[in-house]
Amino acid sequence: MSQFITEAFVQQFADNFRHVAQQTMSRLEPTVAQEPNIVGMSKSINRLGQRTATRRTQRHGDTPINDQPHSTRYVDLYDWEDGDMVDDQDKIRMLVDPTSDYVKAMVSSLNRAKDDVIIASLGGNSRSTTGNIILPTAQKIAVGGTGLTKAKIIQAKTLFRTNEADEEAGEELYMLYSASAAAAILADTTLTSSDYLSGQFLRDGSVRGKWMGFNWIPTERCPKSGATRFLYAYAKSGVTLGKGADIMTKVGEDASKGFNVRIYAKMSIGSVRVEEEKVVEIACNEP
Repeated sequence: MSQFITEAFVQQFADNFRHVAQQTMSRLEPTVAQEPNIVGMSKSINRLGQRTATRRTQRHGDTPINDQPHSTRYVDLYDWEDGDMVDDQDKIRMLVDPTSDYVKAMVSSLNRAKDDVIIASLGGNSRSTTGNIILPTAQKIAVGGTGLTKAKIIQAKTLFRTNEADEEAGEELYMLYSASAAAAILADTTLTSSDYLSGQFLRDGSVRGKWMGFNWIPTERCPKSGATRFLYAYAKSGVTLGKGADIMTKVGEDASKGFNVRIYAKMSIGSVRVEEEKVVEIACNEP
């Protein structure tokens, strides 16, 4: 039984619950590549490296045999779960059955966990056959005492173009931004009114659609150290979300607990950064 359920006991009739302000859906899941139905603890993501053609300088020469570069990254699965119990007496006191609302709240918690797993893989280590691979310094933009500025956005876009990892190479680019980052952009005088309007910043303080080459995703879940928030820009194919089992829920009577209703939700997922060239970390001052 939830230790906090007594807060819902009613003194008068009520017929529903109001969920407090929270993120309910995974915002990042549609923005990354996915590997469903993984069997086992992990799955390898096989990468083919870049080839280099050579000029033919000899008549009747041998056909060249150039080894194809191969490398591997691994997406490791971890289990996530949530659970609670509703006593029959509680439903009588509250005059409403909270079971379905508990299920919704659990699903929301697991959806947020998906975003946390993806964000952790953006800036964390990637496991390969040669060990853990870190995100190199060349793919990181220093804080420089500022928030998310136009200069940092342009620098990130330049890195993707330099790495042949932008829309010119068929990639979809995404930018994660916090509420503070949006405020910093609004305060950047180097941006023109037309720039603001194209991103819909002036209308509601958030970005709609594509702006400055990125699809913008709002999130307050990016890591923060002291006064520095670490935001991420990435190409969709640069990160993989692996699923052993997507979110599943169970509701049923528990004979060992007085036949009260037990509610349970779980999933098995993992995420890995597949290519460092397709992820950029942007450090922003966020007091």
